[in-house]
Amino acid sequence: MTLLSGSRVVVLADHLADFAGSMLARLGAEVVLAGASELTAPRAAAWHKGMTRSAAPLAELLDGADVLLDDRRTDARKGIDALAAGYSRLVHVVVTGWPEGQGTRPVTDLTLMAQSGLMTVIGTPDRPPLRLPGEQAYALTAIQTATAALMGLRARRMTGSGQRIAVSALQSAALANYREAVMYEHTGRIGHRQGNMLVRGKSGVRQIWPCADGYVTWSIIDNPGMMRALVRVMQAEDAAGELAEIDWDAILVADTDQAVIERWQGVVEAFFVRHDRQTLAQWSLEHGWGLSPIMRLSEVPDSPQMQARGMFEDGLPGPLFAVHPGGAA
Repeated sequence: MTLLSGSRVVVLADHLADFAGSMLARLGAEVVLAGASELTAPRAAAWHKGMTRSAAPLAELLDGADVLLDDRRTDARKGIDALAAGYSRLVHVVVTGWPEGQGTRPVTDLTLMAQSGLMTVIGTPDRPPLRLPGEQAYALTAIQTATAALMGLRARRMTGSGQRIAVSALQSAALANYREAVMYEHTGRIGHRQGNMLVRGKSGVRQIWPCADGYVTWSIIDNPGMMRALVRVMQAEDAAGELAEIDWDAILVADTDQAVIERWQGVVEAFFVRHDRQTLAQWSLEHGWGLSPIMRLSEVPDSPQMQARGMFEDGLPGPLFAVHPGGAA
């Protein structure tokens, strides 16, 4: 038995809620896609995986349903609220591009990426802003939509009643950029594209590193336990250098001079380039470094995580993107 076994979900799809329905299907729910979809066949096969299609009237589909994912990317549906209100136990998740009441401006992956601020911080300072590959604003919205549905079901179990839940695609995309909002709230500083650098305090640290067979992502941060764990392995490999002499509990990386940070990073880089991604990733899992290997696109379908979750099928796209150092999807 899976988490949502016995649950029934109806999806009105228009790009924002599509993948949320697929996620609930993967959790065991019976998910019905109401009406037609504008997605092309390969994309629909990926985003609608696990869902069945029905041309039955919506009122008929809602009879006995637990969740309605109501995608309102465009202002094309009228009367859904009144219909859904007739089902007291229904968890009705309404997904709009902008927060309800804030107009009907165009809702595309590009407009959401731009308005959320994500494009402001993606890329290098000397080049134009970038968007994430694929349709990540839609995918980010789907994550929040599925989460809202799960929370609504949990609340219904506690109260016995369904509810109407509003989800905004703009706010969903902005959540992925939360660090910039927190930084602005606390410091008044507006974030900008920094390339391969995570700026905290008065210094910046590298995020992507070359290794023997590709790249990994990791940063020197104010986490003494993590830094000590890395240095212990580096010492065993006779590669720690001056990092072995640092009392990581007594310093703040964010307040350390950039020249010192660069010197430390040189020691780490020399260590990383001696080892391949698999070795570094395994050490990270064993010792708690917080390091992740960066996979090439061709490697993603064969990864243990993707295979265990059945994310790919022959001839069909699976996850919406994979990132590698070239930046392409």
